[in-house]
Amino acid sequence: MSLFNKIMAVVLIFFFFMMFLIIAPLAFTTIEPLYTITNYDEHPHNATIRITGYNGEYFEETNYQLNSGQTVSVEKPKKLLLKWSNPFKDGYLYFASGDYHYHIVSENMSATYYSTPHLTNTVIFELINESGEFNVFITEMT
Repeated sequence: MSLFNKIMAVVLIFFFFMMFLIIAPLAFTTIEPLYTITNYDEHPHNATIRITGYNGEYFEETNYQLNSGQTVSVEKPKKLLLKWSNPFKDGYLYFASGDYHYHIVSENMSATYYSTPHLTNTVIFELINESGEFNVFITEMT
């Protein structure tokens, strides 16, 4: 085997090892949803969720009609997961490059939340009616 072939073999082995290290967390980590929305009220509600990513990285606006007790879970898009896995990007590996803007409107109530999405966090929207007062709550689980 020539010296060139040995060098190429080492380079290829190194390349595949690095690719494995970058992709392995995507394959072996439980990836949490981008967000969930739950209607805890006894009545159905409409809700609109708008998400704007850092520097236009992502945009979504979705309308939901949620029955009592219904939960909707939205997965993180695979293209974002691959983008966040780029070892040459700014910021932490497996995190978005900056904060995402989460906005929900339901029954003339609105709430806004900022978070930097990554593999294991999720933003939780809750529609709650306490003592006749309808409220929208946003929390984050990591």
